[in-house]
Amino acid sequence: MNKWETIRADYPVTNKSVYLFTNGGGPVSTPFVQHAHTLLTELSEKGRMVMPGWNQQVDEVRQQVAQMLNAQPTEIAFITNTAHAMTLLYDMFPKSYEIITMRDEFPTGIVGWMHSGYTLHLVESDANQHISLEAIAAQITPATKILITSHVMFRTGFRQQLKEIGELCKQHGIIHIVDATQSFGVNDIDVQECNIDILIFHGYKWVTSGYGSGAMYVSRQLLDKYPPTVMSWYNVDYEKPDFDLVKDYTIFTPKKNALAFEAGTLPFINILLLGHTLAYLQRIGITDIAAYIQELIDYLRQQAKAHGIRLLSDYAPANRSAIQLLEITEEQNLKVVQNNIKARYKNNRLTVALNFYNNKEDIDRLFAAIA
Repeated sequence: MNKWETIRADYPVTNKSVYLFTNGGGPVSTPFVQHAHTLLTELSEKGRMVMPGWNQQVDEVRQQVAQMLNAQPTEIAFITNTAHAMTLLYDMFPKSYEIITMRDEFPTGIVGWMHSGYTLHLVESDANQHISLEAIAAQITPATKILITSHVMFRTGFRQQLKEIGELCKQHGIIHIVDATQSFGVNDIDVQECNIDILIFHGYKWVTSGYGSGAMYVSRQLLDKYPPTVMSWYNVDYEKPDFDLVKDYTIFTPKKNALAFEAGTLPFINILLLGHTLAYLQRIGITDIAAYIQELIDYLRQQAKAHGIRLLSDYAPANRSAIQLLEITEEQNLKVVQNNIKARYKNNRLTVALNFYNNKEDIDRLFAAIA
């Protein structure tokens, strides 16, 4: 059994169906379930006494996320999902700051910002669903202060070149915000190299860490200029470091780093399970995962051509992602469903999401069903 088949064996969903729906939500592994059982057992046996050990482990997960992004641990905050993270940002910036985002962006990068009073300018994709750097640059005006983009567009699978966009933002003094939910775990991201000010991901898709866990990177330089506005008991410092010895809770100082976004008691089990899964991915190697998925993408493209199926995500290699789109009929999709293949189908478009637990046989079964 090779490396990838060993990994595949850790994901029982692959025994139940051809699972090509990671873009909507990834399964969890057998080791994940075992670790969840261990944590819950510990909580059942120790109660509140788990906290010293769990606090230390949360710090280790924070370091883990920081290492993966080339950031500092104090620049990492834990979140429950991307929408949660975005809501923490709305009041940090003046409402006069105009925002550029993408027409194909997921609504978390649009709705709340508009509702909060910001002016948004949307960059259109071309007829081939490609977003050019020139189209982004054309929207920049002196009033443009923020750019929001997903690394990978959820609807089209188009992968943005974050380094090029980061350079553009740097040239114009624009705050660069990235939603990496559809890429983190299968693509390396260096926030320094890409000049990213804020990066958000949640772990229930490609990371396969279940629902309710994610993280947000916020650069120290940005926090120095735009401190968070959300305050509660957990994200401030009191007159004494030992909370139980504090006699006057009206005397406090807001935290100065990304931990200021963590306003209350953390979802410890979710965070520790996220850390368990990130360690699993790091043992595989994110670079190896990216290369393996690229092999699957190449094979999918070959099979689409061989079977006369139109590939809608026909991008240059630099813009390809683990999300691939095929044009098929409703009758063909019925065959997909009948053959127990799990994938999203809307408007004659089948979204095929390839992760490290998929293999070429999954792709063969897909095309056998729709051919």
